Amino acid sequence: MRVRAENVIAEPNILSTQSLLNSLPKPHRKSGHSANRRRLARKLRRDRKIERLLRQKEVISKFYHRARREEIEPLSVYAGKPDHPKGYKLTAFPIVTQPWNGRPMPKWEDLTPWLKTRLLAMACNQWSLQTFNVVVTAELERDWIRLGKDPRRELRERVRKHLGRVIDRRSEHFFVIEGWSKRDKAPTRLHIHGGAFIDNPEEGERVVEAIAKACGQTVRGRKRDPRSVHGKVYWRDSPAYVNYLFKSVRRPDERLDRQRLYMSHEARGAGREFWGLLTEPR
Repeated sequence: MRVRAENVIAEPNILSTQSLLNSLPKPHRKSGHSANRRRLARKLRRDRKIERLLRQKEVISKFYHRARREEIEPLSVYAGKPDHPKGYKLTAFPIVTQPWNGRPMPKWEDLTPWLKTRLLAMACNQWSLQTFNVVVTAELERDWIRLGKDPRRELRERVRKHLGRVIDRRSEHFFVIEGWSKRDKAPTRLHIHGGAFIDNPEEGERVVEAIAKACGQTVRGRKRDPRSVHGKVYWRDSPAYVNYLFKSVRRPDERLDRQRLYMSHEARGAGREFWGLLTEPR
């Protein structure tokens, strides 16, 4: 049977069409964000490995203390006891190089905010760290948004002012601001999670009240919002606490800038000094 040419439906040349599309110039859409995210992800993986190494060395150092029947004192796990009469080795620190690649430990400035906060919690925990979770009042949040102000910057100044009224020194404190509810999986009121170094439990109570005032929760003539202020002394040293602080920092929020962490000048100095104790040869 002969088929007429006019009855045959010609199929499009798919290969030629695809080749043509591939030959067209592609739009330039490289903003650098993808490269920055990949770089940050690499640094975060490195810092999590470093944090696990620190915990392993902590275990070894505590074993040295037990074996020598030496009491653990603030920072003795990391620095030993240089004035000990018998010169016992009581610490597995410092860690000068990264054992998996032989490179020097990174400088403080090159660490991710996650590891910086973890180090600060470890350092403060040698004495006492008061943690807090406080919700910003709706009135304050509306005023900041209406005036186009950065809530993190506003809280930075308010926290510094109110802490200065209850602590007779410049305090080491930090907080992360967020506006996402993990339970409801939806945007919620702005709130902060953080901590401050304290000398005694009474000072911890004053710190929590000062943070509440900074967030507008104890203004005269106004009732505190229910379940808006929580405080607890840090007692279980673990990366889980810092993971909780940073659980929503990468989630976009039109009310907030990309920078969600704040550390006081004193906190940054303490963290840098502690990192030097852990990694600089002596």
